[in-house]
This record gives sequence, C-alpha cells and structure tokens, in this order.
Amino acid sequence: MDTKSEQLPSSSASLSYRPDYEPQVAVLPTFQEKTTVVPAQTWATRPARPRLLDLLPAAAVIFTTFGFVAVILGILMAYQCPETQGGRGVLPAIRKGFFYTIEDRKRYDESTSHLWILTISSAAAQVVAGTSSIVMALVAYRVGAEWLRLSRSQNSSSSAETPSPAQYGLLVRLLGSSSILAIGEAFIYAVRSRNRTRLPRMFRQSMWLAIIVRVLARLVGLTALWLHTTSLSERSNATFVRPPPRPPTLWGVSFNQSICADMISTYQEYSALSPPGFECLGPYEYFISDVARGHNIAFDVMTNSTNAAFHVGTVEKDTAFVLPGPGLVDMRIENFIIPTFATRATCTSLNRACEKDPNTASLNCTAAGYPNFPYIRDSGNGTVSAGRVVNRVLGVVGNDLIGQEIGSLESVKIPNNPVKIGVQLQWETLEQGSVTHAQAASGASAAEQELAVDNLQHPTLYAGCNLTFLDAFVRWDSGKQHWSLLNATESSQERTATLSLPIVWQYATEMISGNLMYIVRRNTTAETMVALGQALARLTLATAAGFYKPDTASEVTESETILVSRYPVLPIAALLLLLCVYGLIASVIFLSVSRTPHEAIIVPVSDRASVLGEGMEPSMLALAQRWLTNPMPLVGYSFAGEDGRDGARSAAYYTINTAYAGNEGHTRLTIGLAGDRFGVTAWGHR
Repeated sequence: MDTKSEQLPSSSASLSYRPDYEPQVAVLPTFQEKTTVVPAQTWATRPARPRLLDLLPAAAVIFTTFGFVAVILGILMAYQCPETQGGRGVLPAIRKGFFYTIEDRKRYDESTSHLWILTISSAAAQVVAGTSSIVMALVAYRVGAEWLRLSRSQNSSSSAETPSPAQYGLLVRLLGSSSILAIGEAFIYAVRSRNRTRLPRMFRQSMWLAIIVRVLARLVGLTALWLHTTSLSERSNATFVRPPPRPPTLWGVSFNQSICADMISTYQEYSALSPPGFECLGPYEYFISDVARGHNIAFDVMTNSTNAAFHVGTVEKDTAFVLPGPGLVDMRIENFIIPTFATRATCTSLNRACEKDPNTASLNCTAAGYPNFPYIRDSGNGTVSAGRVVNRVLGVVGNDLIGQEIGSLESVKIPNNPVKIGVQLQWETLEQGSVTHAQAASGASAAEQELAVDNLQHPTLYAGCNLTFLDAFVRWDSGKQHWSLLNATESSQERTATLSLPIVWQYATEMISGNLMYIVRRNTTAETMVALGQALARLTLATAAGFYKPDTASEVTESETILVSRYPVLPIAALLLLLCVYGLIASVIFLSVSRTPHEAIIVPVSDRASVLGEGMEPSMLALAQRWLTNPMPLVGYSFAGEDGRDGARSAAYYTINTAYAGNEGHTRLTIGLAGDRFGVTAWGHR
C-alpha cells in the first residue's frame, strides 16, 4: 500500500524514526479508504476458494468437543453394569438416578475403579476453557467478512454498521482474548448510553457470543466439578447367568422313593405280618437303626457336619427347612430356587393345664387333649414314680402314644398333618458353678418366675406341640445372604407319617433337652415354648435326613461382589448438554465462515521481496480476521519501517512478520509523555 502521498495527522501514540516525519495516530479515520484505494496496476484482488487450512483449529475444536460427548456416552453404555443398573441403556439409569459402570471386572478384593468419566470430564473442561479463544477467532472471520462487505459498499447506511475506533479496539480485545476483563469493558461500553456512537451489529453479536462462549466454558468446568463431588466407587452384588455348559445343580431336596422297596423286602423277611397301608411305612426300626443309611446320615445333619449332604436352616423365623450341605454349593456366589421339605411347630405348656394326682403327684393330661400323657416308666418293681420322668418326644394319635419304648412298629398309627406331639423333659440339679445363677432365684416359686417347669430341683417340662410338614420352594440370595420362602403346601399323609417317625423314635430327644436345659431355668414360659418349637421343627427334619435325596435347583445364577463406578445422571446430562451446545455454536459459525466468498490479493513481484513467498496470494478474509484478533498488524501500520517492505508486511503469512523488526537503536520505541499526550513514540521523538 502507498501511504506516502498523503500527510498523516500527528499523534503522540506513534512516531516514525525519520526526523521530518510527523507522529501518526494508531488508527486513522481515513484508514478504510487508504486500504481500499490501491493502484490497479500494483495491488488487486480476485475471487478465490476458501482457505480451509486456516479453519483447521476450529474444526479440531468441533471434532474434539463432540468427541468428548461420544466417548462419555460410549464408556457409560459399553461398561454399563446391567445387574446393578437394572437393565441396559439410558432409561434404567434415569429410573435409578445413576449410571453404574464396571471398569475392571475382577473380584472385589482385586478390582479397581478408574472412574474414567471423571478423567474425561476434566479433560473436556480444560479443552473447552482453552479453546474458547479459537471459537472467538472463528467469530472474527465472520465479523471480518461483514466488515469487508460494508467497507466495499461505501454508503452512509453501511458506514453506520462499521465500528468506531473505540469499538474496533474493544473488538480486538473481545475477539483476540475474550478475557473476563475484555468482556466486562465491552459490556460497560455497550450499556453506557452517553458519549458513544451507535453500536454496530457486528459489535453486539461479538459481545454476546463472547459472553455465551465464556459462560459455557465456565459452566462446563463447574459441571465437571459437580460430577467429581458426586461420583464414587462402591461395592455391588452383581448377578450373572453362567453360560452353558455348567455342572448339574443338584441342590434341592426330594424324597428317596427307592428305599421303600428295600424296606418292604426287609419287612417281609423279618415279619409275617402285613405292612401298614403305605409302602414306606414298613419296619422302620431296621432303617432308622441302620448305621450307614439312617443313623449316621441323621447325626451328620443334626450336628451341622461339613460333610453332610444336607443341613437344616430357618426361614421366616419359625419355619425350618432342608438345604444343601456346604460341600455341594458355594453359598457365597450362587443364587437358586430349590424344592425342599419344611416344618413348623407351635408349642403350648401343659405343666399347669393338666390335672395333678394328689396321691402320686403325677399329671393327667387327658382333659388337655393328650390322653395317657405324660408317659411314666415303671421303676422295675411294679411301682410308678412320678418324680422320675423319662425324656420323650411322643407322637399322639388318638389315645395312643407313639415312641414310648424302642421296639417294633407293627402297631404304628398313621398321624394326620399336623402331627400332634407330646414332649416331656426333666433335668438334674445343676452341680457345676453357682446353682442360684443358673436357675431361678432361691425361694422363688416357678409361678413367680413365670417358668415353664414345675420343680426347681428337678425341673420338669410338659408341652404339647402341633408339628406341620410342608412341601416348599425356597430361594437363596447370595448377595443378601438370605433365604426366602416362595411357596409352601401341606405334605401328604404318607410323607408326614414317614418323616415324623425318626423324631418320635427319640433320635433327637437328648439334643432337645440339652438345647433347653438353661432356657427353661431362666426364660419365661412363652420364650421357652418358642425355643422348643424351633428346636423340634429343626431336629425333626434333621433326624429324617436318611429319607432325602438331591433334586435339581432352578433359576440358577451367580453373584459376585464387584467394584462399580457410580455417576449421577444429572451432572452427566448437564455436561453432555453443555458440550453439545458449545459444539453446535462452533459448528454454526464454522459453516457460516466456510461458505463466505473469499478473495485473494494479487501482490506484484516487486512488492513481495523476501516477506512474501513466490506465488503467495494472501486472503482478504484471513487478513481481516487478523486485524480483529491481533494487535500486531496495527503496530506494523502505526510504526512504518520505511524500507520499502511495509506493504508486503501488511499481507505477510505469519502475524509476527506484519510489524517492522528493524535493527539497532533507531527502531526502538519509548513510552511516556510526548508533549501533551501519553503514548508510544519512536526513539528520540519525545
């Protein structure tokens, strides 16, 4: 550009180093005319293709922003834990309010949770904060295109839409840095109604875009901080279905019908009498007393041996049921439903419900519904001693008591369900330790202590119980380590009669007595009856273990404790929304700029010198964007080099080449007072 033909106004802000050169103002009122009036034979323009290379940083910002959105959603969906989440996808997360992800699928004590979403959100916040200046530089292309268009029209209406010097300075700060101070100064200038000219549209748009981009960048950072403070790692019990093939799951319990044939053949071999009505109600003394098949199996279950095929547990507080032994199934991880047998017993104290014979001090419980109870054994010399009660758990069928003495079962009566049970237990006086601490206080009667026993020296318990047998289905939840009763129906009469015989054949009488020996001395009658019912129900199933065989479990799954990352939905949604808005704003501006017509400046070879490369045709839009974002072109214009290359420098490819670098002292600048103004001047021209 030729700027020598016109004398420039003086200014203390910029002075040339020539002695006869007057100081220049930084931005001249006639600057627009001076840059457009160029001799056609030297500088000219021609239509050109858009230089998309200059827009690559903005394209990278858009790609990176939407890339963060895709990566966050991808990790949340790909590593989602459906077992903890309650399903896959966004809707289960919305219902629960959290995204649950598994980022390292190992056992809990070996796994780690990387919380990758927190790392990515931090990176996104840093990228958005750091690239907001690139977005504003993209806005500068749009503003520059508008300014070029208005400058070419040269009419009064277009003039009103171009910036004033003050507005140009504020635009350079807004589009070049978008700092909070630059935005603040521009906003104060905009709301000030006095001492300013009309705000052009490009200024208003730039200011509001700068505010929006700044606010979005800070909101992304605050949302990432919100996500950091609300996300955590926690233990979770996840349930999985093991893919086939898997080993048989014989963890249920059913009746071993195959033993019935053995019992019938044994009965016919040793007895000429006909067996009872049910084929499995044969000579039970052979089966029950058999060491291998009956006694040992029951003893292992009664003592909760680790080698036992079955154990007995309790569900819903008062219902005993048979469950698989610990050697068959890993109860820590397996979940399943099994068929099984269950019992439930309710007991009532008979100590004060029965009539006492004043002569013999013996009880008669016929009126209470238990005829011939209690059972008193003959002392051997034909006399009966009520003071010496033999421990018995007796079945009551009509007027008969089953299980009084060991012997044949040819006369067995078939009980109904529930089975009526009479329990009589007596304990010796405690000799170890302090007696008064182990039983009722000295001098206090049983009634005063509300005990279930009669005699403190030889405490004796009489109780009547109803024992119900059930065919049940129970579910095991390894995560909660809990059994739940799904369904229970009363067992058949045959099953009831069969499974009730071992308990009335005194398999567990002494164990029941041992379990209650301290309870009856210290607890109330009600508490003692509850304890008796629980012991009776549990040991009834344990003593009948020889009748069981394994059965197939259903709905088998596996649970394991894993470490999951928990991300709340709200901050995740807010972060994704802000990133999308930021990316959309950048995309709209990018598309607008990429469609803007471009013009290339044809610089003569004589003006290129060493500043412009061979064949270099600078873009008018790129140069306008530079003037709106960087003070270097204005510095180069204000302090001419006077070396014949100022024109080429104004269109240099690199911004740092737009100002004269000079050499030695005459190119140096000073700052301070220059006459009646403060400013920057060439050395020696204060």
